[in-house]
Amino acid sequence: MEIIIEKEKLLEALEKIAKILPSKPVITTTGGILIEGKKDGITLTVTDLQLTARIFIECSVKDKDNVLIPGKNFISLIKKIPENQVRISTKENSAIIDNKSFQYKFLLMSVEEYPKLPTEKEMSSGNFIISSSILLDMIKKSIYCINPEEPRMYFRGVLVEKKDSFLNMVATDTRRLALVKKEVQGEERVKIILPLRLIEVLPLIFKEVDISMAFSKNQITFKSDKIILISQLLEGDFPDYEKVIPSSNKQGTALIKTRELLDSLDRLTLMATGNIISVKLSFRKNLLVLNIESPESGSGEERINIEYSGAESTIVFNPSYLIDFLKTVDEEFIEFFFQDPVKPAKLCARGDQSYLYVVMPMKP
Repeated sequence: MEIIIEKEKLLEALEKIAKILPSKPVITTTGGILIEGKKDGITLTVTDLQLTARIFIECSVKDKDNVLIPGKNFISLIKKIPENQVRISTKENSAIIDNKSFQYKFLLMSVEEYPKLPTEKEMSSGNFIISSSILLDMIKKSIYCINPEEPRMYFRGVLVEKKDSFLNMVATDTRRLALVKKEVQGEERVKIILPLRLIEVLPLIFKEVDISMAFSKNQITFKSDKIILISQLLEGDFPDYEKVIPSSNKQGTALIKTRELLDSLDRLTLMATGNIISVKLSFRKNLLVLNIESPESGSGEERINIEYSGAESTIVFNPSYLIDFLKTVDEEFIEFFFQDPVKPAKLCARGDQSYLYVVMPMKP
């Protein structure tokens, strides 16, 4: 086989799939990149047995063949070669990467020992299309609620649930919960749990494209024009998240400028020391007073003008939990719903229930 390919085009594809390559492969051959020669280009395949990615690149191919090349070293070399075009050829049990000024030879791995990978035909049920920008926005607004150390597996990922015309994405670490809703096309009902590793990789692979999503009992496939990503799903029954979302009409409501609250919390946390950090939020008529105290470093107080006309109330929160949410809000104002110092609060952008954040207060 002989391949002539532009370096930048090859490198762009390799960088998309590099994170899937295992650093310590359980099966030796999964440390390789499978290169399959096609009529109009090549397909690169990588897998760690949980995630599998295939990406097609248009290029010149002669004598089509399949080869398995050591992945990490191959990627490192392509990053550093000086010329704009790369030739990859095979001879006996080696792959030769060369051009006018260089030549490198990699010993090939056994294609026959590469794991049998899932096929598109195995993804038999469920199919709808979503823009990658929408999907990645949903991930950004939920991933911070995942605790990868949580012993219950179903909490180490995000729930994806298709209800009617809406796709819901939910994540929780039992102290806080994020729910994002987006309208999508398709009639299929879906309820699956995506692993953290998958949602960390998705933003690296898909950018500004439409993605079709298909499902089977224990796998999900994401597909764009030239890329396929297949992942195992997490097992378990995700709890009924709707039961923990407080009802807005039973709570006091404050309207707060997003950036002002975020900046105040950022400054106040500079005074925090130790593992347990807390900030007091005192709601008064059209005023929010924030306090933090540390026996080691001192104390801090900030005041923010807000819209609030309810009874005076003080609630204690982990400031990091509030900061994580505020960083993902693009709108100028948030609505802060609360009941009392021991019940969960609900936050969202003003007038927008498509992104909800529920957070438990700390003990006063």
